[in-house]
Amino acid sequence: MLAIVLTSLIVLLAYGAAQVSYDAHARLSADLRALQQARALRELLQDALRSARAPQRPGDPLFTLHAGRLSFVTAGGGPPLDPDYDWLLTIGAGSGGLELSAIPVGRAPAAVVTIRFPTVTRWDVQARAAGAAPWLEEWPATSVMPRAVAITLWHDAEPLGLPLRVGLGLGAPLVPDASSEAP
Repeated sequence: MLAIVLTSLIVLLAYGAAQVSYDAHARLSADLRALQQARALRELLQDALRSARAPQRPGDPLFTLHAGRLSFVTAGGGPPLDPDYDWLLTIGAGSGGLELSAIPVGRAPAAVVTIRFPTVTRWDVQARAAGAAPWLEEWPATSVMPRAVAITLWHDAEPLGLPLRVGLGLGAPLVPDASSEAP
């Protein structure tokens, strides 16, 4: 009888240890997947912002930042955006995560690229004018482009990496990182 009880205890302990290991592996895999998606999104946003284009003619789409939605025209640099066309990007957080929508501008085939990032549950985006102007959560609807954009991606209450800060325009230097100034 004692042997049966001891064997049962050992089996229960082994099962508990295996379950803890499995749960930890599942959590680590989910965290790794979230970080990989955030890294891909950061690279896509960085490339798109560096290639942002100011309106060339009246009626061209403006750079806008309103109510947490960012919209601007960018040159297609690589997948999923065809480099032969300019694209109107609109990015905003919704109930299903962060959504990026791109529509070709000009004489391009009608196509809409939509990418959802469910692991990004919130984002903070700010724009900055030239000089030592403060970071703004809203960008006025003018043909003037901001000098820089700062983006922080979040999963629930945890930031997904460091804030992304990108200088806009040709030859625009990168904005100093978080260690030298706060937004």
